[in-house]
Amino acid sequence: MDDRNLVAVAEQAAATSRVATGPIAGCTILADDGRVFLGCLIEYADPELNQDPIANGLAAGLVQGMRKVQRIGYYSPTGGSLPSVPVVTLRRLQELGTPDLEVLFSPGSGRVVQRSLGEMLAEVGAS
Repeated sequence: MDDRNLVAVAEQAAATSRVATGPIAGCTILADDGRVFLGCLIEYADPELNQDPIANGLAAGLVQGMRKVQRIGYYSPTGGSLPSVPVVTLRRLQELGTPDLEVLFSPGSGRVVQRSLGEMLAEVGAS
C-alpha cells in the first residue's frame, strides 16, 4: 500500500470514530508482512478511558499475529494542526515498530506531514 492510500484508508477508518468532544480520527497500520489494520478514536464519558486510533489499530494487528509496524497513516480533520499521539502509544510503537517507522499525518487541510517515531519520542522525552 502506498502512502496516499495509507492516508485515504485512515480517513475512512476515522468515519467509524465515536467522539463526544473532539474531531474524528483514524489510522491505517501497515505491518511488515504487508497486511493492513485499521483503528479509530473512541471517546468515553471519562476521558481517561479514551482510546486513540493507533492503539486500536495495534490491538487489531496483534490479535491477527502482526509482528512489526512498518508505516502508519493517520487522519484527523484538526484544521491544520497535527494530532498528538499519547506517550503510551509512542512507547508501544517503540517496541512494535521497525527502526525506520514513520507516521504520515493528514490534518484534513490537504497536506500530509511525515514524522519519524524517533522524532516524536524525543519531543515528549521518551526516547
